[in-house]
Amino acid sequence: MMALNSAQRDAAIQELYAAVSTSSDADRSLVTFGAYRLLAEYDGQLDDPRFWELCDTSLDYMHSRGFSSGHLTGYEAQRWITVHGDLRSSFDGIVDAAVPEPADAPSADDIDPGTNKLLALTAPLPEGNAFYAERGVDGSYIIFSERQKSSDDPTRTRCDESYLGSFVTMPDLLRALGQMFGTRPYWADTNVDPYFPSRRGE
Repeated sequence: MMALNSAQRDAAIQELYAAVSTSSDADRSLVTFGAYRLLAEYDGQLDDPRFWELCDTSLDYMHSRGFSSGHLTGYEAQRWITVHGDLRSSFDGIVDAAVPEPADAPSADDIDPGTNKLLALTAPLPEGNAFYAERGVDGSYIIFSERQKSSDDPTRTRCDESYLGSFVTMPDLLRALGQMFGTRPYWADTNVDPYFPSRRGE
């Protein structure tokens, strides 16, 4: 790092670049990523073609390992867009999907008045936010969530999600929940699957 901030910068970049080119095939991906990250710690937009070659290879590696664009830094995202055109479809593999019209809504498992059902998780419990359908004694449906109070207090508490609305049928509720998420979260009940307007491609 000190060399990168001195007259030896070119030699330091070449040393890292050479470490990649001389590494074994089995190690090359991780050596490339390590060399790139070291240079990026110094300057994430280093004006050197060797840096950008390491950057592009590292981004390809992250993409192949299933990382989402949310893991990219701002300059990494911009570099991917410059090279590939976008993030949504080319990095995240997200495509638009047809959501069934209300008249064509598939049948959904119902719940009895006064009960609730878990429909989605943003991450494994206990850290993930859990989203439930609840049916009132009047027969209407609402969505509520359970979340940890804060990063310092893991106590799970019920949270109001009334901004999503009140619903006459379970398919209406599923449609609103799918629209809120956009794409399938960490886990979702199969009844929600038809209602995500965006899907991750295979």
